[in-house]
Order: sequence, then structure tokens, then C-alpha cells
Amino acid sequence: MNGFDYIRHIGDYYLPKTPHGALLAVQSGYLPLEGFIYKASSVKSIFEEPWDLGELDRILARPGLDLGEAMLLAEIFWTMTHGEDKEIALFAAESLGALENRWARRIEELGVRGSLESCTDEDCFAYARALYEYALIAGRHGPIRNYYLREAFYALTKRTDARLEGEGFALAMRCLLKLGLLDQAESILVDALEEGPNTELLLLALETAFLKKDSHRLREILDEVDIGSLDLSEELKSLLLSWKA
Repeated sequence: MNGFDYIRHIGDYYLPKTPHGALLAVQSGYLPLEGFIYKASSVKSIFEEPWDLGELDRILARPGLDLGEAMLLAEIFWTMTHGEDKEIALFAAESLGALENRWARRIEELGVRGSLESCTDEDCFAYARALYEYALIAGRHGPIRNYYLREAFYALTKRTDARLEGEGFALAMRCLLKLGLLDQAESILVDALEEGPNTELLLLALETAFLKKDSHRLREILDEVDIGSLDLSEELKSLLLSWKA
């Protein structure tokens, strides 16, 4: 059999929904190899219109759904709720609610709310991270987004004996940047860079200066570091060098 024979008689075969399903069908003898090749080479991005509702629903149900996928799904569902087709709009509204509830349950299941002063660093960070992600997924309106961003920042900084480092520090800075509190973020980052700069701190400081449209500060930061020695992609290194020029 060649590929054209398979396409001409495609209705005679099992029709998998995903390339992975096609591969399993080939391995089990339900499809010829051409079935997998056809499915793998004809996949349309779910993020292109017209949207495949079945594929969107399948991805929404995936246990390992990550933040990037969730944010894209939220935008798609939100757009669909404003369409003229009422049935699709209802599907989108229900899907959007299910997506947001999924992250809301993560926040509740952590059981940290109300006990921030006594929780471990790991639990506080997980709670703050869940709040931050919920803000990005559900916060299409400023007041809602900002509320959860402030709650995330508060969770990271409430305990006066806790020293923000590593992921916790970066997440706190992300909250400030998303809130538009650029001067506050810059002040904290200046002190942190003086204690001992690293790649993550440098990138946060550069992002803050970029958002403030402060080209002088951008060059000032870049003049103090050897860009070539940083653990960054070549593409990002080229971008930073262009800013430095």
C-alpha cells in the first residue's frame, strides 16, 4: 500500500483523533503505517480557527495541563463566548468555568490560607504560585487579576523571618511586574544585585528597565556583566548584545 491508496480508502480504517492514537493503532495492527504518517503530518494547531471543539475538550481534560496551555485555552474559550453561535458560546463558557475551577481547587487543596505564618517555605511557595497562575488564567479583568497577584505577593512576604530567595524571590518580582509596581520591583532588585548578581536577577532587572522604557538603566545593567558568560540561549544573548551596542 502507498500513501495515496490509504487516503483514497481512509473511510475504511479506524480514524484516530491524535498522532499518538494513530501510533498505538499501527502498533496494534489496526492501521497501516501510512495511517500514522498521515495523521502526524496533517495536524492543525488547536490554536488556529476554526477551532476543533473535541480537541479543545480533550486537552482541557488532560491531567498534566500546564500553565501555558491553560492560558491559551482560557483566551480561546473567552473569545468563543463572544461568538454568534450560542451552542458554541455555551460550550466555551462551561469549559472556561471548568478550567478556572481546576486552578481554584489547587489553591483550596493546599490548605494554606489562614496559616501563612506557620506554613513551610515549600507550602507557601506552592500556594503563592497557584494564586499567581490563577491570576493569569482567570484575571481578564484588572481588579480580579490584581487581587490574586497581591495575595500571591502577600503569601511570599508575610513572614518577617522568611528570606525570599530563588524561586520565591523571582515569583514575588513577577507579581510586582504584573501589578505594574515597577519602581518597587526595581528598588528590591538593585539591592539584590549588589548582594550577588546571577542570571535570573539580571533578567528580572532588565525586564523591569524595559517595562519602564529606561534605556539608560538597560545599558547600565548590561555594561556591568559579561553577556557571553551567561547561561542563556544564543538568541537571547544576541538580543542583549544588540541592546548593549
